[in-house]
Amino acid sequence: MRQIRGRKFISGPQGRHHNLEQLFERLNGQFFDGLMGRPRLGWSRQASRTMLGHFDPSHQAIVISRIFDDPAVPALALEYVMFHEMLHLRYPVEHRGARRRVHTREFRAAEKQFPELIQAKEILKRL
Repeated sequence: MRQIRGRKFISGPQGRHHNLEQLFERLNGQFFDGLMGRPRLGWSRQASRTMLGHFDPSHQAIVISRIFDDPAVPALALEYVMFHEMLHLRYPVEHRGARRRVHTREFRAAEKQFPELIQAKEILKRL
């Protein structure tokens, strides 16, 4: 329905300091055996501290906050956010009646496979 209503702004994967396609491909090989199809990738319009990234299934797109396209922000934080959004591709939203589960039990278990999860979350808290 969202796709029919209008277009989604997606800037493209190349930022000033980071390329989301390269990051996606590296994480895809490292965590998903290179089997995950690449969605559209782009940076947000604004450098948001509240919406760090999101996966939009209706547009098959991952959008990452521009806050991460800065050499002062540790690359680990960007890697974790991209990994988290890639997990949304792998584990879609579950619907049970009126309930909607975005982060399922399987999703959370897979997220724990990120080797520096605790350090990445600490960096995000400080942003």
